Amino acid sequence: MPRENLIQNINQHQPKNKYSKLDDLNIDLAMNKTKEYLEQRFLKEGISNFIDGNYYFEIEKHIEISFMINNIKSTKIRAEFDTTFLNNKIKPDGGVLFLRKQDDPLYKKILLITEAKRQGTNDLRKKEGKNKQATGNAIERLGKNLTGIKAMLNHEKITPFVCFGWGCDFASNEKTVLAKLNVLNEFYYLNKTYIFKTDGNSDHNYFSPVSMYFREEKWEVDEMYAIMKEIAETSLRYYIF
Repeated sequence: MPRENLIQNINQHQPKNKYSKLDDLNIDLAMNKTKEYLEQRFLKEGISNFIDGNYYFEIEKHIEISFMINNIKSTKIRAEFDTTFLNNKIKPDGGVLFLRKQDDPLYKKILLITEAKRQGTNDLRKKEGKNKQATGNAIERLGKNLTGIKAMLNHEKITPFVCFGWGCDFASNEKTVLAKLNVLNEFYYLNKTYIFKTDGNSDHNYFSPVSMYFREEKWEVDEMYAIMKEIAETSLRYYIF
């Protein structure tokens, strides 16, 4: 690639990278607030099911493919697995909140998986007098992780996943991008909280809508936290009550 083209390519990604790092910070803050809320609600206030079960919470920044496959294997409802990439991981932007047990190191239940995606720099390009670019690929990256997450949790009645997206590509008039999200969420609504699987007619034949919140305006920490704590607490109650 010619040097001038390389410089141009780097420069066009600088605004995106700056915002992406800020999104990661905000989603991390919201995740930690969620963990603190659950600790206050179930540990410090002495909820007996939680105390007696020796439960605690843990945030991790990734999920190993080996854990995901072993999670499916434990159900004994599937026999065939491609284990070529066992050493790989997926890294949701806001990490994963796990429910753990003090006396059982193998107990590890997912309470919340969080993503934050910013897509679109055409608003900035317009201010700079530049031509409009094609929409980005944040949706494709999201879809990759979500496919694995849904497979991992296929046997559970919940899919405790939320993605917060913002940027000009998610404006209400950007029908192409919103249509991709609609397909990704199995034709369920955007900007609505889904935790439990729904509309199925057998133990393992349910649809798995997830919580996808997308808009043009940036998401603030407290806005994300309000949604995240609802998902995490519902998941916790699913496992211990």
